Amino acid sequence: MEVKSLKGLSGVCVVVETLAPDITRDGLSADTLRKTISSHLSSGGISLLTEDQLSQPGAAIFYVSITSVKSDAGLYACNVHAEVIQAAALSRDPNILTPATTWTSGTVGIVGASNVRQLNDTVAGIADEFVKDFLSVNSKQQPKPKIA
Repeated sequence: MEVKSLKGLSGVCVVVETLAPDITRDGLSADTLRKTISSHLSSGGISLLTEDQLSQPGAAIFYVSITSVKSDAGLYACNVHAEVIQAAALSRDPNILTPATTWTSGTVGIVGASNVRQLNDTVAGIADEFVKDFLSVNSKQQPKPKIA
């Protein structure tokens, strides 16, 4: 069901939630995460939208959050979560639109303070997963040649 909801999506606006101050001090940047995600999505053929373009039909938000807790030993327990949020109509009244999460992915893990930049690779993998799902329902099929 999640993958089918991506059919006809015109593009996404990438939003990365503000990171915890300690993980930012140790080298992880929301701006770098946003650039990593944007690069993977656009390389996969997905249009990147600005916030101003979110009102157009078929627009969605690709939202990423990383929740982290740092131990005294310098290890982070991290929850990396991504979701696509689209406007959805209520079945009881299609005139009522509401934001709805229509695709999700994520992972949890532990990373050392000196290796927090590796979370860029984790986020890139999730972006690639989204590209794969998006293309599975939006790829343009080549017309079959006619046999004379």
